[in-house]
Amino acid sequence: MPAVADPRVLGGLPLFRGLSNPDLQRVNDLLRSSRFPTGAPVLTATQTGEAAYIVRSGTLKVHIIREDGHEVTLALLGPGELVGEMALLDLGGRSANVVALESAELLWLDRAGFHQLRRDIPLITDNLLAILARRLRLANAHFEALATLDVFGRVARQLLGLAEAYGEPVPGGGVRLPFRLTQGELANLIGATRVRVNQVLVDFKRRGYLTEDAGHRITVLNKTALDDYCR
Repeated sequence: MPAVADPRVLGGLPLFRGLSNPDLQRVNDLLRSSRFPTGAPVLTATQTGEAAYIVRSGTLKVHIIREDGHEVTLALLGPGELVGEMALLDLGGRSANVVALESAELLWLDRAGFHQLRRDIPLITDNLLAILARRLRLANAHFEALATLDVFGRVARQLLGLAEAYGEPVPGGGVRLPFRLTQGELANLIGATRVRVNQVLVDFKRRGYLTEDAGHRITVLNKTALDDYCR
């Protein structure tokens, strides 16, 4: 059964951007759709790579567990993001765990379908390279922030990056992060303690740079002010 009712909607996903309607139909015939409730595992680091997933809705958390049992969050992935493709490209195993931070709908391709589309529709490979290049740039910026910025700067950089990637404009010029982001998750992302992140967020709220609702959804109100902490 095709993944979506109208294959043209797939053209809005970065991996399939620019494809013709006939090619989108071919993609749709190979894609499958699955739903994962909040907290459900999508991938584990011990699995072999047999499928690549595309986030259609919801949010995923990519994390690892250190030998001391401490969890380290590597990334949060929202709609349009791709996960699991590396194991299909290099035939290696999974390198991290992926869970649904919120209820998520994922489109997925098995190994055979993934390679078939790459062979038959070269633009998909071009799009994949663009996705990987963007991911590498973001990773480099993240490592630079960890090495050069204090906790205020790392929190600001992370919030600005998430706002740019997934933010939804709100009246008054703010940008709302459409997913739940707790102090613990943010602390894991930037390599800080939850207590220290709480202090930074309290300060940013007091200054009117952001707000946070009861569901831990943050709205960035002053991107310029946050950007000053990243310099």
